[in-house]
Amino acid sequence: MPDRKKLHQLAQEDPNYMFTGREIAELCNLSQNVISAVKARSDHPFFLNKCRPEWFLEWMRTHPGFQLTKAGPPASDTPLKTTGSMGRFATTIILQELVKRLKDRPKQQPAQKP
Repeated sequence: MPDRKKLHQLAQEDPNYMFTGREIAELCNLSQNVISAVKARSDHPFFLNKCRPEWFLEWMRTHPGFQLTKAGPPASDTPLKTTGSMGRFATTIILQELVKRLKDRPKQQPAQKP
C-alpha cells in the first residue's frame, strides 16, 4: 500500500479515484477500528466499499457525536447498517455533483430549419 504522501498526491491529482477503507485510514491517520465503526452506520460515506477523503471528512464533520475524543464511544444517533444500505451519503454526494455539472453545462441551441 502506498504511504500517506503518495495517497495525498493521488487524491489531489485524480478526483475520480476511490479509496479503500484502509487507504482512508492511512490518509486520515485513523485506525481500522474507526473506519469499521463508520461503515457500521446506516449513512456511511462509503460507496461499494470505496470513498473519497472529502466525503469521509465531510461525514465526520456532520457527525459531531462521532468525533475522536477520550470521552468514550459515540452515542448511536442513527441505526446500525442493514444489509440493504450501500452508502447513501456517498450516493447523495455523487448525485449532487452530477446535477451541478449538468446545470453548469452550456445549453445547446436547437438547430434552426432553413
